[in-house]
Amino acid sequence: MELIKAFIPLIIILSLWITIGIYFGNKIKKHKDALVEDKSRPTNCLTLTRGIEPTNYLRKYSVIIDGCNIGDIASGETKHFELSKGKHTISVKIDWCKSKLFEFEILENENTELNCGANYNNWKCMFMHAIKPSNWVYVKVT
Repeated sequence: MELIKAFIPLIIILSLWITIGIYFGNKIKKHKDALVEDKSRPTNCLTLTRGIEPTNYLRKYSVIIDGCNIGDIASGETKHFELSKGKHTISVKIDWCKSKLFEFEILENENTELNCGANYNNWKCMFMHAIKPSNWVYVKVT
């Protein structure tokens, strides 16, 4: 009987974790189905796309270009930033976790497409944001 009492908190936590996982899994699936592809981008711009991910689903990343915070990007969102032509740097940030600086170049009459997101979307996410905060989020070429 004492053994059963010892496992009751663990059983409650696991059942809550499973319930929350099922709830957000269904919510993310509905969000993916409702997405519409955006084709209305201007020329000479940076197109930044953030995929839908279970990690940080309800939170936005801050977008930092050339050291200035120019906006936020939500899960599953695509944003267009008009920039002057030339070389620029970009990073995304959430809390104390910031991606490594990514250099890119805006050319005349060409659009630059980049992706951002979380590197860890499974059990590793519980530990890696504390161990390697610079590897938590990424920016890369589409």
